[in-house]
Amino acid sequence: MKNARVIALEGIYKINEEDAFSNLVVNTLLNKSNLDKRDRSLATQLIYGVIRRRNTLDWIINKFASRQVKKMTPWVRNSLRLGVYQVYYLDKIPAPVAVNETVEAAKSKCNRGAIKFINGVLRNIIRNLDKINYPKLEKDPVQHIRYKYSQPQWLVERWVKNHGIDKAIEIANNLNKIPATVIRTNTLKTNRDSLIQSLVEDQVTAEPIALVPEAINLIKYPSIDRLKSFEEGKFQVQGLASMLVAHILAPEADDRVVDLCSAPGGKTTHISQLMNNGGQVYAVDVHQHKLELIHENCTRLGITNVETICSDGREVSFTEKIDKLLVDAPCSGLGIMAKKPEIRWQKKPQDLLELQQLQAELLENGAKLLKAGGVLIYSTCTFTDEENIDIIKGFLEKHDNFKLVDLSQTAQSFGLTEYLTERTLQLLPDDNLIEGFFIAKLVKSSR
Repeated sequence: MKNARVIALEGIYKINEEDAFSNLVVNTLLNKSNLDKRDRSLATQLIYGVIRRRNTLDWIINKFASRQVKKMTPWVRNSLRLGVYQVYYLDKIPAPVAVNETVEAAKSKCNRGAIKFINGVLRNIIRNLDKINYPKLEKDPVQHIRYKYSQPQWLVERWVKNHGIDKAIEIANNLNKIPATVIRTNTLKTNRDSLIQSLVEDQVTAEPIALVPEAINLIKYPSIDRLKSFEEGKFQVQGLASMLVAHILAPEADDRVVDLCSAPGGKTTHISQLMNNGGQVYAVDVHQHKLELIHENCTRLGITNVETICSDGREVSFTEKIDKLLVDAPCSGLGIMAKKPEIRWQKKPQDLLELQQLQAELLENGAKLLKAGGVLIYSTCTFTDEENIDIIKGFLEKHDNFKLVDLSQTAQSFGLTEYLTERTLQLLPDDNLIEGFFIAKLVKSSR
């Protein structure tokens, strides 16, 4: 039977070497395993921790190994990453135990010579933990942040240039924190205080989040899908910044609303909730299996005003014009790297150019669907200018019948004035549970 470290090693390999998605890998491996609750937690921590800290781990390994990480075989380098992560970051696991357990896990993947190499490197690192250092911050801030805070060089260069050294460190550090589990109260069935009471009865430690009236932070909890309040549809898991979108869209009970890129449905169901299950919401997505997930959530949450449409958001059309429209565009996802740490290694600068075209095309079609006086929200879970403010500027240059709404008052009402950028909201990952996120609001004139 596979133990936690064998499963962790397999997960780390799949993510690092096959560009797999961390959440899918973790769910698949754990569901197939016979691990108890404690070992499931350990395997999860090891997988996410190693992926998150990969640059730092490679820096350390390269300092003490006779071969550079990139020249090692895949199973060897990932075994070393697994071992170094435990030795360097997990104080509760004695270093010799971490090494022994890692070597045992690697035996199912590596030959005898490789095992001897892994064991030797890890023990060398244990003897020299006090000698681990990084490029000097004063001399080379980009390389210092890159390796100490485990971020790709191209992103660190951007952060330093756009926000300064101190803010770049803050962003990098916040993206390395284990993300909070935030849920949205389903006000169609309950209120926040009552939900928190229900959660407490289910042995959950929870607290309200002041920023958004429906938001709750789950601090300590068992499996979410086994909670009675979840089964009863009293809440939906949704990021805090994501919850701002529906509030800024401000749909009314008799509106016709389109969510042009709706999966997995967090914003769709929130919009419906704010409409008190009235009007009509069209959830558009190009993947049918993702629309089925939205349908399942709507059923659980008691939502009946959502119609799913399998179509490309760049091509979908409606017989009647739409009152309000959300373009939550596919993006680089750099704002949610705390939740999906592999994004930092999988995304490249050139990816932004391809995304720009898709984002602009989605906005273009969305503009056609909207009626005069209608409201359009453009949002992403990233914080690159190319995918955000540049897209909006390019759109406005081509469409003089659209006006950018100043979000100053909105920012003030939510206590987010520091994130106001050219009348839009550009949220940066901070220590108040906020992820990197962008929101712009436009209104179509009667011309």
